[in-house]
Amino acid sequence: MAAQHMKLRVKTGEKDGKNFWETCGVVFLNRDADGEITSIQVRHNMFPNVDMVAFPTRDEDVTE
Repeated sequence: MAAQHMKLRVKTGEKDGKNFWETCGVVFLNRDADGEITSIQVRHNMFPNVDMVAFPTRDEDVTE
């Protein structure tokens, strides 16, 4: 499974048309061998001991 990570940032201000961003964590995109996203994991500095994970909706998960 291949993983890709990105910085998680929050906009902290704006001055003279320029945005200022603060890094507040990291996001991991986990993919299977076909390149499909299997899960997204978020590590946020505000919640250091909390694991946050998102999974794509599967067809059998859909309820109407």
